[in-house]
Amino acid sequence: MTNKPQIRSRQRRPSKLEVEEYIPPYLRRFVHPYHGDFCVSQFFHPRLMAQLMCEGFLPIAAPEVLLPKLHAHRCVIDLPRGDLHVSKSTRKKAKRFRLTINQAFDRVVEGCHVQHGEKCWLYTPLVEVFRVMNQEEATRAVILNEKPQECPVRLYSIEIWNIETGNLAGGELGYTVGSIYTSLTGFTCEDSAGSVQLAALGRLLMKLGFSLWDLGMEMDYKTSMGCHLMARKEFVAHVKAVRHSKGHLKLPSESTMDAKETIDAGVLPNDVAAEANAPRESPQRTHSFPKNQERTKRLRCGSHTFDEEKKSEETEHALSEQIDAK
Repeated sequence: MTNKPQIRSRQRRPSKLEVEEYIPPYLRRFVHPYHGDFCVSQFFHPRLMAQLMCEGFLPIAAPEVLLPKLHAHRCVIDLPRGDLHVSKSTRKKAKRFRLTINQAFDRVVEGCHVQHGEKCWLYTPLVEVFRVMNQEEATRAVILNEKPQECPVRLYSIEIWNIETGNLAGGELGYTVGSIYTSLTGFTCEDSAGSVQLAALGRLLMKLGFSLWDLGMEMDYKTSMGCHLMARKEFVAHVKAVRHSKGHLKLPSESTMDAKETIDAGVLPNDVAAEANAPRESPQRTHSFPKNQERTKRLRCGSHTFDEEKKSEETEHALSEQIDAK
């Protein structure tokens, strides 16, 4: 009796070219295709980060390098369609918690490091950029169409607190582009805190008029919340459709909300709604790279070799020139 050879089916991996076509020409000096869904860059800067977010990339990092990711399929919740699912048990447990925004950025980062350990991609250079973006009202990106348009990007820390003990029970980092909110990474250190935080945040996004909640890669708990997969082409098209036209949408920073009321309420409390919708001038703040970068290490990623011994000011000038030239 002859043994039949085993045939293993392999899932086709996306090629570099598939991701490369989504890198705009003005960013190709700073960002290169790496492998699969990933690109690679040696540059950590708020302006570059905002531009990548406005093009649909989700920025994560490895030691020494930025790895912007553009998933073949994004796990998303269509908020206007009412796809968000909140269980009765989550509603019941929500009475123990309160939700805040932008009140404990560093503690949320610390919580992510503790929970995810070595798998946490929040390396110091990326955290420093996120911190700068979090402290600003918005980070300015410019969309290079026939007529250049500004796209404000806002980075948030979301916190969930135990009302009785006052302890931080969980949280996440995320950002907004137009009417899209993207969850980056999060943590939980108390039973049910994570599910309550997500439910309260989802309801808040719905009430504020956001069109899409982007949760990155597919996972079981996201599917149970009502997520579906959106193909890369469709996701990028949606980003481009709303990044400027809905740029006024933002979360009510430095607000405190009862988690259960936020989940159950049909409308926002007046003070929170007023703060969320109030017009606010974006500060005219410019970024410059640190001047003291004397390292001479070379980095190799895929077929690209990068020299770290570069003047950061020249990089910022080159990026600004290409953006502002239009």
